Amino acid sequence: MAITPRTIFTNPASAAVMAASLLGFTAAGMYLTNMCGSSCSVAEVEPAQQVVEFEIDAPCEDLRLDKIADKSQWSEYDWFEYGKCFEKHQDSHRVIEVSTQGLNYYPASEALYNLKGYHQISLHRYEDAVKTLETGLRRVGVPSDGVMTNNLAWAGLWVPRELDLHQARSLYKRSLASDSGVCETIHTGLWVEYAIARESRGIERAQALRNFTNLRLQYKPCQDRYDDGNRELLLEVLGAAVIFEQVDREMQSSGQLPTNCNSDSKRLMQNVSKELRKHYRGASIDALCREASPLATAHHTCVDLVDKSVTQQRHIERTNIRHHRRH
Repeated sequence: MAITPRTIFTNPASAAVMAASLLGFTAAGMYLTNMCGSSCSVAEVEPAQQVVEFEIDAPCEDLRLDKIADKSQWSEYDWFEYGKCFEKHQDSHRVIEVSTQGLNYYPASEALYNLKGYHQISLHRYEDAVKTLETGLRRVGVPSDGVMTNNLAWAGLWVPRELDLHQARSLYKRSLASDSGVCETIHTGLWVEYAIARESRGIERAQALRNFTNLRLQYKPCQDRYDDGNRELLLEVLGAAVIFEQVDREMQSSGQLPTNCNSDSKRLMQNVSKELRKHYRGASIDALCREASPLATAHHTCVDLVDKSVTQQRHIERTNIRHHRRH
């Protein structure tokens, strides 16, 4: 899934830039007034959170002890590094706690908002993620890259009452303007345009389908990233395969696409399903599709397509085995 997330936090290049800039903050000793500038008033600072002191044997305790005892003197990067330590140990709850504490001291920290929002998405706390990232955008002003706007658009797809689709479109386009080649952002855009096409008619639907087609071409180089069994990438490409095949079917039924012209989407679905069987044979198709599809309307389509593809593969395997035994 696109956050996936993962996947939707950042790319290696922007992570390196962010780390370098944050190290700069550490050396310069920037604090609250410097980080906020004139755009952040005292009233905007998040209310004080209860400080959670983790157990002595917590996996990141050594890192905490290496830092200044007074957390009010920690740099922005200190908080970011501490949160990333818990991320490394796959403890999203503590990442969120640490990020929240850090934001009390650095309420305009792009890195901490991205870290917190990403892990809220990872825990399926989409409403919380939307609130976090909206606050982040308001306080940061102009983000250094497209991570925050993409994350917000993706989270909003899961909770459309919190963020409407045209806001999501504006956000993913803003993200692509920062970096047009990020696969996760292109994937978010595909889902946004698919959702708008499903809900609209006439010119608006035609425009959404044109946008979808353009994004689909941009996404083509991204389709092969799942071949190492990475779960998040597999689910991302699975979601894309589902809406590719669904759009092709609808265009065929309306006469806009000749029969048998959707072989690419069928092939992609077969390849992804084969990879899912290889790495996640015992997993529930229903559960996988719930993670891959931010729109409830696409969930059943996903289940049907994957089930059909897996059934076909089993049939081919059995046929090959019988053929092999006869010879």
